[in-house]
Amino acid sequence: MFESDPDFSVAVVSTHDYGFERARNVLLRDARRNACGKNDRPGAEAARKAPSGTATTLEKARKAVSRVLRSFLLHEYRREFRKMAKDAKILRKAVKEFRPQVLFLQTLLYPCYLAFLMPRSIPVVITFWNGDVTWWATSNGFERLFKKKLVTYGVQRAKALTVNSTAAMQACLAYGVPGKKISLIRYPGVDRERFRPSSTREAREALGIEADKVILCPRGLGGYLNSEAIVESAVGVVKKHPGALFLFISGVGGGKVLEQHQERVKQLGLERNFRWDGQVPWERMPVYYNASDAMVSISSNDSLPNCMMEALACEVPVIMGDIPQIREWIADGENGFLVPPGDPGSLSGKILAVLELSPERIRRIAENGLELVARAFDSTIHTAMVKDLVRDVVNACSTPSG
Repeated sequence: MFESDPDFSVAVVSTHDYGFERARNVLLRDARRNACGKNDRPGAEAARKAPSGTATTLEKARKAVSRVLRSFLLHEYRREFRKMAKDAKILRKAVKEFRPQVLFLQTLLYPCYLAFLMPRSIPVVITFWNGDVTWWATSNGFERLFKKKLVTYGVQRAKALTVNSTAAMQACLAYGVPGKKISLIRYPGVDRERFRPSSTREAREALGIEADKVILCPRGLGGYLNSEAIVESAVGVVKKHPGALFLFISGVGGGKVLEQHQERVKQLGLERNFRWDGQVPWERMPVYYNASDAMVSISSNDSLPNCMMEALACEVPVIMGDIPQIREWIADGENGFLVPPGDPGSLSGKILAVLELSPERIRRIAENGLELVARAFDSTIHTAMVKDLVRDVVNACSTPSG
């Protein structure tokens, strides 16, 4: 967005190297990668060495386990603080050299909140997602309490906030944020030049898919994404469409959850009906959408999912979780379809209904979806709104008061 506009000079700070050509790319430690590999952690080694049946009393065993857990937890917190300190040092150096006029935070997840350690003279603009201010920012558990404190501080520190749903706006207002500080912008929206209909046959050939029906699942695995319900729903779908393929993509929630899903698919005897492509480059996504007969995203919590907007732009029927944030956009049977999140039976029935729609009905639904994208999700409109907001903040902060 900013990096492609000659009006802006941009430095992108992230735990991932995006390699933007017109931006200075500042790479922090890969926090997500460092959070993995539990078997290599000293705490895990201590757990392996803990007494296992050698204690003479239950009390001795309990104390031994307690010592191991305390050691592990203290090690983990020290590890996280060391990582944060190193990343903050990298960020502080980049800010000193680049001398930005504004810090634009895409969320308040790590590492974005490190911006609060930078000089207060630099204004901050925050894009809040539903996860930041609704279900994440609750007081249940230490991690969530920490996130709530961050949000509470962030909404006061920021010069301007953007949200992409009315639910997120109401949540921000509940934090006591003045309404004039919040802008409802459906950012980032859809790049309609990139995401548009193309040949299904050519898309499947490009992906090496021979299935007659393809159900795309692009939201990752586990937790509130309810991927286990998608796996279970395949039983009913395959009974009527033995050649159907459930195509999972995304780098979110791999590892153990992926292994569990694959084992369950094996138990169901549906290995030939599933394909797991993992993380896919964003530039490749239009091929996946256009290869599909339906896109499924049945999360229990959401804001404005990109996969919904992108699928609609490619004229692919969407099957979404029936939650308030999605009902704001999707009318069941008109421009998409709704199911209760986590209900395999309802999802199976809805997928079958979509696969058996007449071409005329699919065309009407697709046209309604395209109309919604053009009216509400065009990225050229919403990125321009975000840029104007940032310009306004910079101008206001650089204009002497009085």
